[in-house]
Amino acid sequence: MSSEQQKADLRQSIVAVLVTYRPDAAIIEYVRRIVEQVREVIVVDNGTDGAAAEWVNSLDAVPGITLIRNRANLGIAAALNIGVRRALQSGCSWIATFDQDTGIPENYFGQLLQVYKTCPEPAKVGMVVPSGWTEHDRSGKHSASTTRSWLFVAGAIASGSLIKAEVFGAAGLYDEDLFIDYVDTDFCLRVQKNGFKILSVASVLLEHELGQRQTRNLLGYTLSFRIHTAWRYYYIIRNRLLLYRRYGTVAPGWLLHDLRWLFMELGRIFLLENDRGPKIRAVVQGTKDGLKNKSGRHPDYPPSR
Repeated sequence: MSSEQQKADLRQSIVAVLVTYRPDAAIIEYVRRIVEQVREVIVVDNGTDGAAAEWVNSLDAVPGITLIRNRANLGIAAALNIGVRRALQSGCSWIATFDQDTGIPENYFGQLLQVYKTCPEPAKVGMVVPSGWTEHDRSGKHSASTTRSWLFVAGAIASGSLIKAEVFGAAGLYDEDLFIDYVDTDFCLRVQKNGFKILSVASVLLEHELGQRQTRNLLGYTLSFRIHTAWRYYYIIRNRLLLYRRYGTVAPGWLLHDLRWLFMELGRIFLLENDRGPKIRAVVQGTKDGLKNKSGRHPDYPPSR
């Protein structure tokens, strides 16, 4: 089989699902890169309005793209599920999931699947993911290994993940009650609970943005860190507590690792971030609802405007 035929077969085996919510003009370039490498890109828009709707509407005319418009922001999990159900109906072998702020390199899927085919027991692999991301020349690489071409990992962000279609039948879809944040963590933990492994490919990085950056000077040191809006912190804190309850006994290593990050994040919010008042109130409300095992969309988060 020629290399061109192999590329064509690879492309036909993958359907991508990409969720948008008030994107900027960069979405055009990001989607273009993806559609060149897959059979179809299913764009699920979560109620984009205003000027950003222009960029979403322009995608409808691009060959290889199916645009599904939700009338409101249903959350990342619900939007992903809409796209995944559509992709499964197409009979594809793999489903790739993306946020609106992710750029992939040339031959992205070919690189992932080349390593997948050579790893031990590929039949047990349910997800193939990049080793990390680049963000304005900063490396977010999470693989500790530089000598191996692959590594089995405990979790990965949803954006850029390549998932076997059969995994959704075994592990289920994304949990819509989480709305946003920790949706991918919950899915990864369920994937592994159902006997699949997550394969990280060391040589592949994404272009991905994870929140805005803020810089503060403290005791002569310059600190740079990612920040979120207040309403996002509500879901980050609440959903963390919900997942601790679900997986604390089956994945204690993950829980202890995440607790360390939780305390670091709380310290940063309370001491360093701007606009601390609404953020602290959101954290307090998220903590209360998480301890009450309350899920679903909060009526005030995100705000309507």
